Amino acid sequence: MSEFTKKAVEMLLKGATLVSDPCPYCKGVRIMKDGNAFCVNCGREAKEEKVSQGEEKTSEAKGPSPTDKLDQKLKDLTTELQQEKDYAKQQQILKSINEIIAIKEKLKNL
Repeated sequence: MSEFTKKAVEMLLKGATLVSDPCPYCKGVRIMKDGNAFCVNCGREAKEEKVSQGEEKTSEAKGPSPTDKLDQKLKDLTTELQQEKDYAKQQQILKSINEIIAIKEKLKNL
């Protein structure tokens, strides 16, 4: 039994619960205790995803994923770019599009 699995078992015995969302780093199983989600596979804690104890997150409650939101923003910016006549504003829009594409690549590699 790995060190992380032992820690997970101890946490579960002390009232931790399983989290429905996989680990954002390795897609492993996570457990929640005192607002911290601990991954049984890699041992990382995703502190940015704190939820109150007993509250279970579901994919329906979360709404669109960050990637979906970025895709929508790309569509909006593309429409805006097509309508824009000012060269400087076109350059700003293109810069924003490039930054969003870079962010999507980073998210894909997590």
